[in-house]
Amino acid sequence: MARGLAAVHPPAPAPLDPLLADPDPLVRGAALAALASVGCPDGYARTAVAALADAAWQVRAGAAAGLSAAAPESAVPALAEALADANADVRKVAVLSLLAHRDTAEARTALATAVTDPDADVRAYAARA
Repeated sequence: MARGLAAVHPPAPAPLDPLLADPDPLVRGAALAALASVGCPDGYARTAVAALADAAWQVRAGAAAGLSAAAPESAVPALAEALADANADVRKVAVLSLLAHRDTAEARTALATAVTDPDADVRAYAARA
């Protein structure tokens, strides 16, 4: 449903609000990831940053994806911290989202640290920067 809303709704995150608060981590993760398509203004960026601390890796990965559409000043520091996540999928999504912000020195610095990640996919995506 979150992906569908992101695909057919005019770019605005408000229709995702109920899904962002859903008790199911897969639904929350999908809704957070959909922010990458519909936009991630400040209030939603704060929600995504907070979700990077969620127990479910799917929520953390969705939050990292959503932050690709957030303002760099709120997204980049949080994504840089996500590069230390225990889950490689979260780190990979964080790298991909940092690529969207590679115009900033902070994002490039964070990406430079990811080229030594233990996961080959994370390293490969970071090397694109």
